[in-house]
Amino acid sequence: MVKKRLTKKEQSTLWGLINYPTLNDKALAKKTRLKLSTITAIRRRFREREYYQTVIIPNFYRLGYELLSVEYGPFNEAVPIDKRVKHFKRFMDKDPNSIFSLMSRSNGVVLNIAENYADANQHYENLEMFLDSHNLTDETRWKRIVFPFQTSMFWNFFDFSPVIRYSYDIKRKINLRDFSSKKDAKIMRLSKKEKKVLYGLVRYPEESDNYIADKFGVSRQAVSNIRKRFEKEDLISTRNVMNFEYTGCGLLTFGYIYFGTRAPMDMRNSGLELTKKLVPSFIGVSGNFENITFVGSKNYPDYEKLREKLLSFYKTHLSVAKPPEVLLFPVEDLCYRKNPTFHKILGNIVDIKEK
Repeated sequence: MVKKRLTKKEQSTLWGLINYPTLNDKALAKKTRLKLSTITAIRRRFREREYYQTVIIPNFYRLGYELLSVEYGPFNEAVPIDKRVKHFKRFMDKDPNSIFSLMSRSNGVVLNIAENYADANQHYENLEMFLDSHNLTDETRWKRIVFPFQTSMFWNFFDFSPVIRYSYDIKRKINLRDFSSKKDAKIMRLSKKEKKVLYGLVRYPEESDNYIADKFGVSRQAVSNIRKRFEKEDLISTRNVMNFEYTGCGLLTFGYIYFGTRAPMDMRNSGLELTKKLVPSFIGVSGNFENITFVGSKNYPDYEKLREKLLSFYKTHLSVAKPPEVLLFPVEDLCYRKNPTFHKILGNIVDIKEK
């Protein structure tokens, strides 16, 4: 269920942790203007109660993987909910390419990373066959959208800063981190040592350099140096990903909109900037003709107000080719979620299998 609201000091600390996930307590105290002891105590309390999890996200494009594929659709509600959850969870747990998913009683959505279009097609077919074999869908098929890393804007990728600012009415600037691949980015060729360190950082994002060094048989100095270089070269990005129950939001939404080819590019860009400004998103990806967002809202009336503002702009300036598609995921009724998971697919990419 949605948890109780936070004190002002807790809100400020949470804003700092989400907005600046790599800062230590001393630096966060300076940013938030709170005492160091207060930051340390609240951070410890948040971690004990699992308010958030730290993840390190690899730059998949620079590792040779080309696409984010998004699959979504309805479930067959004639099947008992416990069976739906059991089967869907089993598929997600076994699928290394799936990095995130949500499931309500009615709908589901899956994000997965693909090496190329053939890989993405295979994943989609596997999911469709699995859903069919367990009678999890009826005549309404699941849909798929594909976003190439090199030509799409990943303007929000698991950054909960907009959600926290909206939910707790925090009057502070957010530092929204763009996850888009640079146009001139090149595929990185990693040594065996670099592969070990990269996997260790992603697999154990909250552990020390000493721990990773001991775990994978490299020196602590090597881990420290490689980590710094990977951060500088944008091979890894750190996020503190919120537990939905502590976001202050009662409703999550997944939205898809297709602009079509007739919408002027400057108006599409204006629509994107408006979306960034208004929408409390935690995922936002845009191609030339389409856009997806995952959004947190306090409740359904708040969601309706936001939806009306955006639709008014789209109808007036963009003449969207199709009505937006929206799936609702009430936080209290989430049946299953796969939290952001990146080490399984990374293990396949760098050929590391843990015992």
